[in-house]
Parts: sequence; C-alpha cells; structure tokens
Amino acid sequence: MDKQQANKIKLTLLLTAVILPITLATWYFNRALQSGVVNTTNKGELVIPVVELTALQLRDENGAPAYQSFEAMTASVSPGDYTPRPWQLLYLGGDSCDAVCVERLYFLRQVHTRLGSEARRVQGVYVHVEAGSLQLPPELTTLLSSEHPGMRNVFAEPATLRAVLTPSAREGEDPLTQHYIYVADPVGNVMLYFTPEDTPEDILSDINKLLRQSSLG
Repeated sequence: MDKQQANKIKLTLLLTAVILPITLATWYFNRALQSGVVNTTNKGELVIPVVELTALQLRDENGAPAYQSFEAMTASVSPGDYTPRPWQLLYLGGDSCDAVCVERLYFLRQVHTRLGSEARRVQGVYVHVEAGSLQLPPELTTLLSSEHPGMRNVFAEPATLRAVLTPSAREGEDPLTQHYIYVADPVGNVMLYFTPEDTPEDILSDINKLLRQSSLG
C-alpha cells in the first residue's frame, strides 16, 4: 500500500469517527428546533446553510490563517492520535468595547465558568472586525488580558466576513455591528449564532445540548 492510499484510508477512518458524530449532533439539534422539542424563544439561531470556518478567512496576529480545514488538520495524524479542537464561541467585535461588548464578553465568561468540567471543550474567541490591522488597540488588549485571559484573538477582513455571514443573519442586521456570537463545532462548521437578545442562560442551554450530543471537542 502506497502512502497516498494509506492517507486516504486514514482520512476515511477519521471522517467516520469524527465528522459523523458531529453531523448527527448538528442534525439532531436542527431537527429538535424544527419539531419544537427545543424551545426556540430567545435561543440561538441556525446558520443555514452551515458555513465552513475557514471561509471566514480569519488570521492570527502574524497574518497566518487562524484555522485549518479538517482535512488539513488530519493530513499527518493517525486516527488514534487525533485530538479535536474545542468548540469555538466567536464574538465579533471592533477596536473599542462599548457597554454591549463588555456585557457580551461577560456573558461568555459566565457561560465558560458554568460549564464546569466541560469548559475545556469550549474556546472563546474575540474576532477583531476592523480592517487594516493585526493588532488590538491598547485599551482592548488590557481589557481582554485582565478580564478574559483565556480568550483567543483573531482578525477578520470586514468585507469577506460580511459577505459570508450576512446571508444567514437576521434580515436588516449587520452581524459585524450587532454583537453576534457564533458557534463553530470541532470540525469547523459554523452552525449557530446568538444575538444581544440572548442571555447567558440561553447560550448555556444551547451549548450544553450540543456538548451532550457529541463527545468531541
């Protein structure tokens, strides 16, 4: 068996072991919402169709892609050694953090704390949506480092982000300015978002449901 064939078999095993449970969890969650099993009042809204995380073209502080596709992450990893990345909670914010921003970040910290032992499966991310910079302003850096030390910082190109996310946003709303929080699963599906109308209890309820339906992350 040559290396290319081995890699194809390995990828197939990972797709079966990793993507299938995530897909089933997403399907179950969507079906529950549609059938009324899950109360949709003040809960997250589905991203339809699901968006691939890499399509957001997020960058780290060095300008490198912040996220890889599932195929790239698993290209050189054996099935037994694969470690899924955490579920991502991505808050879209700008150069400054106004009162709503401060509240949303506080909500995310509350959610993370209240997840208890499951908190390790979830990563908070501040998505900086201002154009032309790969650095946070000093005031924002101070706020995040002092109040949210576990939060990752990534950077977006506004036009790209808006083009990808607006089709699934609420009609007439700009997700880049409305303090949206997005959920991405461990294999890179952006599949749910929360608006400022959603409380920590709403967010926690939906995240707990997703974590229960999948052992990954």
